Amino acid sequence: MPTTIKDHLTLRTVDGGADLLAGELGQLPQVTVLKTLTASVTCRIDGELQDLYNCPLYSTAAIPLAGNPRDNGFLDPLHASTKEGFLSTLPHPLTFRIGAGREFAPTIARDLGWTNEPADWTVNLTETGTGWIAEIGPLYWTRRFGRLERLPWSTNPVVAEVVVRLAKIRSEHRVLDPFCGSGTLLLSANRQARPAELIGSDKRSVQIAHRNFAARNVSAELSTARAEQIQQPDRSIDRVVANLPFGKRVGSHHDNVRLYPAAVAEIARVLTTDGRAVLLTEDKRLLKDAVARTRGLKIVRERLLRFNGATPTAFVLIRTGGRRM
Repeated sequence: MPTTIKDHLTLRTVDGGADLLAGELGQLPQVTVLKTLTASVTCRIDGELQDLYNCPLYSTAAIPLAGNPRDNGFLDPLHASTKEGFLSTLPHPLTFRIGAGREFAPTIARDLGWTNEPADWTVNLTETGTGWIAEIGPLYWTRRFGRLERLPWSTNPVVAEVVVRLAKIRSEHRVLDPFCGSGTLLLSANRQARPAELIGSDKRSVQIAHRNFAARNVSAELSTARAEQIQQPDRSIDRVVANLPFGKRVGSHHDNVRLYPAAVAEIARVLTTDGRAVLLTEDKRLLKDAVARTRGLKIVRERLLRFNGATPTAFVLIRTGGRRM
């Protein structure tokens, strides 16, 4: 989508990941970051859209609106976007829906020349805690990167992108997820850095991960195995990324009392001298205790994330005495 536009957009990410999103956007010459909140970044784009379109750190993108539907100028940002912004790149007439304030749908349809189609919309006008926005359907994460086949406990794709960035993966790395589930974290690692090797295992079937990788033509070594017995040689893995079971949708605290120390010990065994692991969990005290009791590992960073009622922390681990990367 090498389209040149001028527009203002608010990009929504996971709570706790906005600084990473703002940092990546700030590296794009056509993007100016205007405001960063805990779960969103508002920016101005003046140039090609492709880099912004390809950024996987946001789930939705929206045009901030002016006031509320009763105010003069409410639709001005949409008129502007239709002329030279993102909306100018879409087939017209556009379809839209509006939640609260449905009585304004006829006025919007008349003023913009759009069609009110609540079941098949391109633009969704909705009120948030910070004001009215117009969400753009084609910029939803699943529209840009495809829908993943998932398990009920699968990692949120944007959360996966945050975890992968904390891991600082490079192209020469061997990357392991010993709790890979549907493969979301490994697919994020591949999207970011195209590492030399992706390795995933899970005690449950990895057939869903196989299908997700095949659908994207991504190669990975996937196997059914327990995290307490990682089938890799000592000091052979550069990066470990994992969403640990923490008892809300899968596993239990009781099981984790045994699992966490055993899995952490295996991670310590397989990590290279300059290795790095990023582990996501809500069973935080248990993980901290497991790391503290494991020779050769230490926690160097913690990042709290909030999404869908969950509040896990991503823990960054390196070797004690190892060189921080």
